[in-house]
Amino acid sequence: MRLILLLLLAGPLLAQDSPYFQQAVDYAIDARLDDRAHVLHAELQLGYTNHAPRSLDSIVFHLWPRAFSGDNTAFARQQLRNGSTDFHFAPPATRGTLDSLDFRVDGRPARFAYTADPDVGVLYLNEPLRPGATAAITTPFRVKISESFSRLGHVGESYQLTQWYPKPAVYDRDGWHPMPYLDQGEFYSEFGSFRVTLDLPANYVVAATGVLQDREERAWLLARADSTRRALAGRRDLPSGYVDEPFPPSATKRKTLTYTAEGVHDFAWFADKRFAVLHDTLHLRSAAPIDVWAFFTETEAALWKDATDYLKRAVRFYSDHLGPYPYPQVTGVQSALSAGAGMEYPMITVIGRSYTAYGLDEVLAHEIGHNWFYGILGSNERDHPWMDEGLNSYYEGRYTRQFYPERRGRQQVIPGREVDTDALAYHYLARLGRDQAPDTPSDQLSAFNYWISAYSKPELVLQAVEERVGTEALDAAFRDYYVAWKFRHPRPADFYAALAPLGVDDYVREAMTSTTAGEFNRAARSAARSPGLAPPKVALVTDAATDRPQLFVSPLLGFNENDGVLAGLALHNRTLEPRRLEWLVAPLYGFASKELAGFAGARYRMVRPAEWLRQVVVGGGVQRFSDFDPPAVDRLYGYDRWALRSDFYLDHPAGSQRSSRLYSQLIRLDRRRPDFGDGGVLLDRAETLTTHFLRAGYAVRVEREINPVGYGLQLEYRNGGAQQFPAADYLRLDATLTGGYQYQADKFLRWRFFGGYFLQHDLREGNTAPSISLSLVDNAASDYAYDDLYLGRSQDGWYQQQLGERQGGFRAPVAAAFPFGRSNDYLAAVNLDGDLPFPGPIGVFLDAGAYGYRPTLSSAQSNAVRWVGGLSVNLFRDQFRLFVPLLADADTRGLLEQRGNLLDRVSFRLNLSRLLPWQWIDELPSP
Repeated sequence: MRLILLLLLAGPLLAQDSPYFQQAVDYAIDARLDDRAHVLHAELQLGYTNHAPRSLDSIVFHLWPRAFSGDNTAFARQQLRNGSTDFHFAPPATRGTLDSLDFRVDGRPARFAYTADPDVGVLYLNEPLRPGATAAITTPFRVKISESFSRLGHVGESYQLTQWYPKPAVYDRDGWHPMPYLDQGEFYSEFGSFRVTLDLPANYVVAATGVLQDREERAWLLARADSTRRALAGRRDLPSGYVDEPFPPSATKRKTLTYTAEGVHDFAWFADKRFAVLHDTLHLRSAAPIDVWAFFTETEAALWKDATDYLKRAVRFYSDHLGPYPYPQVTGVQSALSAGAGMEYPMITVIGRSYTAYGLDEVLAHEIGHNWFYGILGSNERDHPWMDEGLNSYYEGRYTRQFYPERRGRQQVIPGREVDTDALAYHYLARLGRDQAPDTPSDQLSAFNYWISAYSKPELVLQAVEERVGTEALDAAFRDYYVAWKFRHPRPADFYAALAPLGVDDYVREAMTSTTAGEFNRAARSAARSPGLAPPKVALVTDAATDRPQLFVSPLLGFNENDGVLAGLALHNRTLEPRRLEWLVAPLYGFASKELAGFAGARYRMVRPAEWLRQVVVGGGVQRFSDFDPPAVDRLYGYDRWALRSDFYLDHPAGSQRSSRLYSQLIRLDRRRPDFGDGGVLLDRAETLTTHFLRAGYAVRVEREINPVGYGLQLEYRNGGAQQFPAADYLRLDATLTGGYQYQADKFLRWRFFGGYFLQHDLREGNTAPSISLSLVDNAASDYAYDDLYLGRSQDGWYQQQLGERQGGFRAPVAAAFPFGRSNDYLAAVNLDGDLPFPGPIGVFLDAGAYGYRPTLSSAQSNAVRWVGGLSVNLFRDQFRLFVPLLADADTRGLLEQRGNLLDRVSFRLNLSRLLPWQWIDELPSP
């Protein structure tokens, strides 16, 4: 393995400062489809011509069907990193591979070895391949065709044969480019020729790269196209959605088809016995007629009936703006696809579900455009994804604006609001410091950033260039780029050089290689401002940012036990894109308390203030609600909570799936309580009890799909006023560790550990258990800093059954009147959850905790262990969870039984903060 690694690393060292060269490959492949076993048996004959200025002693091969062979492939790991478990949990029988290799070079056996990536290998030549020489390479190979997990695959007897044969990696000035197959991340291949022969049952309809050489088959396809067109014209029931169309039996008779292709770097084919066919011809200036084909099933046939018109229009559009389409045919295929809406191959594109005629035309145009940006201009898509996706997206955008001017390149993302989704998404990430430079290798981009960096941002950059230099000048630069680099491998520097005469090469280079440097990046991070003073634009619904001040006013309803129904308004300046300064004011009126309540907050963000910081956010908030209704007193009392907070979000590589932050928080809590004069007379005024809390912490999350983990440390200092109960100061250290394991699709085992210890506590030697004690049960009574949202804080009735998860996380609604599970010394707890392995939201839980306490002032500290377990119901993706305790230790069971029947012992967690759109405020109201 070390020898192979040295071999792969040696290429770039040897290739430094070499002049441009390009290898040549000539394929002859004979393949036979077994559609019962979903297996392809094939023979490869490859002529590999070395145009490098040095001899080669080995050739790197890609064997990409092996990406679907197991969980140890780069594809499998990336799927999990991007949140998909379909392949991970797929039965072995649905997976695929490529095997049965037996390489020979010039008729002699040659050694072949796999690298650390199972779908990449090295063929060792028997003797060095000199410059200008050609090696004749042969091997049999067998492809077990997987189900459709990405691009290659089958759905029943519909086949998508892409990236299906042994293929040499590119060797260029930078050396070898070995790359395992990825779903997010495309390809880089050598130009050459193909002669492919396919043997399959006679009633399969085949669409492929290249030109069909069999006259009889072509005549059959043309006749099928005529009958399809007549049938479509006579139907009024064409489906626009999915149709579960059965496969006809395979013919016992077989046929052999031959396709040839020149000047391409890949060959793909699709076979389905159900395909309808449409055919047309396209005539470009001074060029032979181009065959235009469409292959599709009953699914969305109402959309595909116009597919040849879309294909012709797209080819003409790109030819007019960039350079003539050089191939003899263009084909669009509707088939299964699990990697985006469409996928391009030379002369042919495959499209999945499109849903609308506009959607089909748009995706077809984009994929047809890839014949220029990828097919003819063969850039390294894996290392520089923007060079094909971004440049192509720019012209796709111009296509849709020209032929669909009413859409203006905008989409409706919320009712009544049409926005430029590319600009919105890019600005959203950029203003949170989460964007990545477009010139980042595909496998180092997050899933969201792959869309933004490879597609959206380059399109926005080129739109800005177009505004600067004009459409004609930019098209002329692209045409020069096309002429200079067609059927070659351009690099980013070559594209920048094409823009240099326009004076925008540095502008584009900075935008593509950085997230902070350059004019484009600086403008993107700052919201536009109108000159002078302008009245704010007032609206009910949040909109995209404009150059005018914006004020959004929305009705707001709420509820808590003491204020009753709350009604008011939320006034804020938050647009769909984050702002540097954001604020919210939400006055509410409590119909039961007849008091003014509500909350307000603001925050200011600094994006990427240092290389190791993604963003810094400082903010503050205040809230005011009623929370105390003492018996025998005809008056409600409430609280004010003020908070200041700072968060320092550290920067991590996207592939690490890691996020972390350092934070600090200062809280002032003013609780208004009854005040009594001499003789115990209730005074009209309320007494205010003021407490201050200071927190500092560090929190980490690693969002792995199968086994996520998180941990955090927090120091908390309390300064209690002399008039309070209790008048106590403390310093406490808390540690939390959480994780889980997804043992089958969407079924988890979860665990959480909590440990808290008072480093200093004025009440350590006492036997009282106030709300500031560490607590096994996270109810409203133990929410001493008013951190969480509770429907009621008096702890009467069913309000006692709402629990949180701050410290012990115990799911037993023990009444707050009991000093159960509280400690002024230490507390350690574990919470376990398991989803049951059958459909439905039912699971089991087990909580256990240990803590120290003093039964009396004179007694030594005792240690207690408590536990509870039962069934859980998880609804609305963790928004609401219900817990039914069934087993417990004797003390816990006794306290639960005192509550009454089983329904009285049930507890629930209601994640109210996620239900509100203002969770970006540092502190949400805690009714």
